[in-house]
Amino acid sequence: MIEATGITRRYGRFTAVRDLDLEVPAGVVCGLLGPNGAGKTTTIRMITGMLPPDEGELRVTGRSMPAERREALARIGYLPESAPSNPEMRVVEYLRFRARLLGLSRRDREFSILESLSACDLVDVERRLVGQLSKGFRQRVGLAAALLGDPELLVLDEPTVGLDPRQLRDFRLLVRRLADRRTVLLSSHIMQEIEAVADRVVLMHQGRKLADDTVEAFRLGGQTGGQTVVRVARDDGSDVEDLLRSALQPVVESKAVLARPIVLGNAVELTIAGVDRTEMVGRLLAPTTLVVLGLRYERPDVESVFLDLLERDSAGQTDRSGGASE
Repeated sequence: MIEATGITRRYGRFTAVRDLDLEVPAGVVCGLLGPNGAGKTTTIRMITGMLPPDEGELRVTGRSMPAERREALARIGYLPESAPSNPEMRVVEYLRFRARLLGLSRRDREFSILESLSACDLVDVERRLVGQLSKGFRQRVGLAAALLGDPELLVLDEPTVGLDPRQLRDFRLLVRRLADRRTVLLSSHIMQEIEAVADRVVLMHQGRKLADDTVEAFRLGGQTGGQTVVRVARDDGSDVEDLLRSALQPVVESKAVLARPIVLGNAVELTIAGVDRTEMVGRLLAPTTLVVLGLRYERPDVESVFLDLLERDSAGQTDRSGGASE
């Protein structure tokens, strides 16, 4: 659906996107994740034909960009960060205006408008002025406009900015529902938004791609790792902490323990950072008289992995800059 090889885009001397490889197969919800200034919007503008790459090759919906831009755009629905709309128009009038811009026949136009209104749950407000709608509903109007013509690819640039928690939940559900029939590429600087809707994550930083994988693999691949949490007790309640430390001496000596054990009545809970150590901990505790009340591994969320990758990349660039100046 989207195939980019080494695409680069410059603004004067500033390189906004550098040597980006990107592949988004059909039927996938792909999240373009990164802090502000990472190059997400520039990447989206190249994919939607608004900007040509200065270098590299780009194919969207099987068409070469920008050479076959017109053919590609007929199959792309685009919702920019600030959804364009005319506040003096009624919802259905605005969608008719947008449908005419697409060159749809009158029959196809009306059918597509009805489908978009229904898909975005706008039927009950189709006669209302756009300017009288809440931010959440205005965003739905922009999304309905992007769906006109039944595009194969739906591109959403920071679609949840300014939405309240309820609107966020509703918009996430809407995007997942729309993804049943098409490929979706959405960008955000908010990790939870990508994690909530995407199958795949592409992490960008300072115009470069840092990571590209499934959401689950993204969690598991974090260098920060998760944490193993063990809770134990003893029938007589005595010396639980000392016995636990003694049994887990190989782990404790590795300096992986996050903090002192927490005493919870007759029980003690210990948290160990890093990779999954549940099997090792279970094996070490088996010969003891301790009763294991709980043993689990807590995987890192996407936010933790995201921040860790950004910090390590920033540190690496600082080291490279320092080395270059010497």
